[in-house]
Amino acid sequence: MPVTVHTTHPAALKIFAILEKVNTLQPMKHDVEEFMVTQVTRLLDEVLPWQRGHGFRTAQIARRLGAAAGFASEILHHLTLASLLHDVGLLALPEQFTAHSECVDLESYAFIQCHPRVGAQWLEPFAFLKRASVIIAHHHERWDGSGYPYGIRGTFIPIEARVLAIADAFDAITVPGVEDPNLRDAVAHRIVRAAAGTQFDPHLVELCREACTCHFTGSDGCNTSVLGLDD
Repeated sequence: MPVTVHTTHPAALKIFAILEKVNTLQPMKHDVEEFMVTQVTRLLDEVLPWQRGHGFRTAQIARRLGAAAGFASEILHHLTLASLLHDVGLLALPEQFTAHSECVDLESYAFIQCHPRVGAQWLEPFAFLKRASVIIAHHHERWDGSGYPYGIRGTFIPIEARVLAIADAFDAITVPGVEDPNLRDAVAHRIVRAAAGTQFDPHLVELCREACTCHFTGSDGCNTSVLGLDD
């Protein structure tokens, strides 16, 4: 039975058409699923140009960190899908919130806090994305319980979501005036380490230094070979 998703956003409709195609072709090899989902991530980049490449880079970092944490290949697969799609819920926001990355007021921030929950609700009906949808729902939760959208804490947060939280934040950190990627990484590591035990799982932060070093191919970070898609 076709999946019904309630949205009128043109890009969202294209995205769900691709996901429905993948869903109806199940069972499908994991590498093919990941390749198909990268097409969705490219569409997200078109709609959210201010964060172009973020989904790909986040997936690369999350996969490395998950491997360092000893995740099995099946778990790494679902983590990869979640990372590639983690911001899909932004398409539910009014256009003024998706057109740029400038800071927003508190009222607008309340809208933005809904995007993990909305994205998860959109993706959960697709059978091959059920686990990924859970990861996405919780990737803005915090270790100390002050995150969103549900305010859960510690090990109650799925471990894949804790990995995605670190990968998402690590890639999103910007250091004004710094063009050297190694220096940017060093600063980003210090910021992530400072948030260990409050925002992030402290054990996973300890694994972060090697896993989160960003040496990506291309200015947009869209090197799918790092995801194992070009093997």
